[in-house]
Amino acid sequence: MGLDTGAKKFIIFPNKVMGEHGHKLVTPANHGLLKRLNMLTLLELVRALGKTSRAELARRSGLSPPAVSALVAKLMHAGLLLEEGTGESRGGRPPTLLRFNARFGYVLGVDLGGTRVRVALADLNGDLLAQSEEPTRKAPPYVRTVVEQIVRLSRQLVETTGARWRQVKAMAIGAPGITDVESGIVRHAPNLPGWRDVPLRELLEEALRLPVHVDNDVNMAVLGEQWRGAAQGRQNVIFIAIGAGIGAGLLINGTLYRGATHAAGEVGYMLLDPKAIWQEFRELGFLELRASGPALAARARHVMQRPRLSSAKAIFEAARRGDATAGRVVEEAIEYLGTAVANLATVLDPEMIVLGGGVSLAGEMLIDPIRAAIERTVPAKPVVVVSALRDRAQLYGALFSALQLVERQLADLVARL
Repeated sequence: MGLDTGAKKFIIFPNKVMGEHGHKLVTPANHGLLKRLNMLTLLELVRALGKTSRAELARRSGLSPPAVSALVAKLMHAGLLLEEGTGESRGGRPPTLLRFNARFGYVLGVDLGGTRVRVALADLNGDLLAQSEEPTRKAPPYVRTVVEQIVRLSRQLVETTGARWRQVKAMAIGAPGITDVESGIVRHAPNLPGWRDVPLRELLEEALRLPVHVDNDVNMAVLGEQWRGAAQGRQNVIFIAIGAGIGAGLLINGTLYRGATHAAGEVGYMLLDPKAIWQEFRELGFLELRASGPALAARARHVMQRPRLSSAKAIFEAARRGDATAGRVVEEAIEYLGTAVANLATVLDPEMIVLGGGVSLAGEMLIDPIRAAIERTVPAKPVVVVSALRDRAQLYGALFSALQLVERQLADLVARL
């Protein structure tokens, strides 16, 4: 659960709260803090264990059985814990088991892309219950049109699952482009027309009456991959999304790295040819113009006069069948991608590089040459894999981020019990 109890880290004991250095902190004035911390500890234990008994909670927490029973009663009255079944008897009456009520509330995760909008609903265990998607609407007024689309999809999804809107506790959304996380403003999204300095968090919170977290979509992806994907247990990870655009989410020592102006990971602007240094890249960068999905299709259509190769998927499939023109398009793009990935690995020394986005679905045609480039050029060689979540890493990252908002809500609720 990873509950945050404030700036100071506390270690919980049966009858006192101690600081990290063992100084006694309990006084009558902070007895309420002790109660809150103990209740949060029990709630976290139940969530971690799945099902457990009051006796087991007492054993693991160090709290007395009467204290556990009293605190559990409050958590049950609030609807956070439920009784379910009985455990194995150890000579007496079988203990009644407790579990966390994951349907106490729900969270929404949104992946906003240049080509499609996807919305997912999960319970408070993070289990995905339903999702829906539509092509991203790009009719003027551009911002309002997309915001209304997100609101409509969200309400429809909640309704179809039978949940009540008042049970939805939070939303998190991954947006393409440079996003200011503190203000919830999308500064620049090149693949969404008219999207500059859009106060997305404010617009959605006003429309939905929910707390909303906004971040870059690839930052969401690396969080999703660490939470439920191939990077579980990893602390230094690069997630590279290759689709309508190209971007990277950077996890350094377990923490997202966003940069001084929230523009870290904009690898679509990576310059890989010194002759191009005199060009000016505004909307799209050097790498994105050569290796993104639209770039592959544009090269096949305009340079090689193959209008039927209208998508990256079609180009890779044609190359796999032995089409020489498609093969050249793929080879050129992968040379750029391999160089970019090797450079990132050299600078950041990650444990793992995860390739995601639509182009990554090409599988071994993409990943084998990139692995070879790293093998030849990078001193410390990271593991390179395709996303285990395929095209849903952003959605899972958004759900994870929404759950972090709910953790704070649960802490506040427990404080009022």
